[in-house]
Amino acid sequence: MNARTLLSLSVAVAIAIGLYAQSPLAFDAASIKLHPEPVYVSRSDTSGTYATWTAETLRDLVVEAYGLKYYQVTGGPHWVESDHFDISARAPGDTAPTRDQFRQMVQTMLADRFQIKVHREMREIPVYALVVGKNGPKLKDPDVSSREGYAMGDNKGIHIVQSHASTQRLADHLSDTADRPVLDKTGLSGVYSFKLDFSLGNSTADSDLPSMSTAVEQLGLSLDPRKAPVEMLIIDSAEKPSGN
Repeated sequence: MNARTLLSLSVAVAIAIGLYAQSPLAFDAASIKLHPEPVYVSRSDTSGTYATWTAETLRDLVVEAYGLKYYQVTGGPHWVESDHFDISARAPGDTAPTRDQFRQMVQTMLADRFQIKVHREMREIPVYALVVGKNGPKLKDPDVSSREGYAMGDNKGIHIVQSHASTQRLADHLSDTADRPVLDKTGLSGVYSFKLDFSLGNSTADSDLPSMSTAVEQLGLSLDPRKAPVEMLIIDSAEKPSGN
């Protein structure tokens, strides 16, 4: 084999390796079916190399695939939030993928099967700034012996218990329930224990629990409505997948 042939072969191998390295991670197989009505609850589950989604909307899947909050995902056709899908997928190999690898596989599935196209942009939207109240914070010291939890109660309420969490984590929890993002602007850098019980939504008419803002005030904090730039993921287009 002469030098020129060897060089050509080396270049070809290098290109092939580069293309392989750039190939997006993907599931070995994925079955997608429209979930029959009615829809009672949606859920997702992973076990080893297998993943299932039950009654998930495309918006649910995008939130999971890109590690975002629901308020960060907008756009797309009308069925993005109304149609629900049952999906089962298998990752390649015998080892469970990491979280990042799993998300990349879901992104590839969305691109291949839903023909989804997205882009990111900063938008100024209404937010709540979590700030220290006028009388100072009333947060307790960390308690490692306490159990942690986040749950929706039968009385249309939210129950949050944290034994050693930052105010950033508190803001993240509140963002999951509030009608807008909650940004940590307290300036507090420590970790604390806290317990919150508040009604779901803005109305307390059907609940014995206080509103979210009142519950937060009991911690010596406050929710200050304002506007702020937030990174959004815009669904430009998507198509309903064919069966399987």
